[in-house]
Amino acid sequence: MYIITIVYMTVNGRREAQFFCPVLIPGSGQECNLPSEQRLPCGPGSVSQPQCLSMGCCFSKQPPACYYPIDECTIDRHFVFSVPASLTDPPLSPALLVTAGNSTCKPLRVTSDYALFKIPMDGCGTRRVMVGKTMIYIVEVINKVQAISLNYGTITRDSPVRLLVECRYLPSPVLSVSYMVKSPTLGPAVQTQGVFGVQLRISKDAQYSSYYPQYHQPLQILLGKPLYLEVRLLNTPDPSLVLLVHFCVAYPRSGKAVWLLLYNGCPNPLDPALQQAVLFDPRPPSPQAQTRRFTISTFQFLPDGEFKDPDEEIYFMCSTEICSPRDGPCVEGCFGQ
Repeated sequence: MYIITIVYMTVNGRREAQFFCPVLIPGSGQECNLPSEQRLPCGPGSVSQPQCLSMGCCFSKQPPACYYPIDECTIDRHFVFSVPASLTDPPLSPALLVTAGNSTCKPLRVTSDYALFKIPMDGCGTRRVMVGKTMIYIVEVINKVQAISLNYGTITRDSPVRLLVECRYLPSPVLSVSYMVKSPTLGPAVQTQGVFGVQLRISKDAQYSSYYPQYHQPLQILLGKPLYLEVRLLNTPDPSLVLLVHFCVAYPRSGKAVWLLLYNGCPNPLDPALQQAVLFDPRPPSPQAQTRRFTISTFQFLPDGEFKDPDEEIYFMCSTEICSPRDGPCVEGCFGQ
């Protein structure tokens, strides 16, 4: 944001005026139509209306005079969004929500009906990925489930929640246009007994005959060697459900960068070593629509000298969706070819 102060003389004496470039005023005004209890202060308390609008925030005559719009990717690089208790059935407990990457990152404001988050894009376990010219910042919100352990099992009234929030920045000739995407990873239409979820694991061989255990020591693999990954649906209540893999990424423990392996269920088209980086294996045994397998050549996409720490660790994460053919077509990307 550029600010210039103009000093000029009038018959009444010296005057000053400030100009801001660009002046960003919220478009529809709907995101500023917030009740007072949902207004999170933006900028210093004495900010003027032009300064407030130039920061992409909302201005009001009532305190706080300058406040953030809701469900927005802000100019000062924050996620500002709300999570309603009605997101799940039965309703969730907003006070139990935290970010998956850092459980100390909690809502800035909590009521019985919603939780308000303000999360910096360089903290709280936020990840960053570049797709074409679009920069995507990703943070996952989960809830801490409170359970009572009894002799015959475990009882809880908390619905498991995993909410993926993305801020996407699109470059334009004048400025970056941003928008927010919120995706609950479990919908209310799928009901089951027991634990229901998705697992990402690493196979020991190309035939996927055995797998490394969940708490295995970090693997040491030479550059260019294959790594066999599998994403599968666990404890599915319906054999007709389809597991969709939207994207998979690899990221170092110490850094903020993310390397895109799959996008929309297909190899990253921008990967310079496309044929070597991601290869698809034959379809797994039935139900094949609930298990996805792919092979990568270990980190051909890493630039020279990227890591200075010889003990650096690489982690994997996939964004998935569970689709029911009864609700519409389940597009499978390259896994369906």
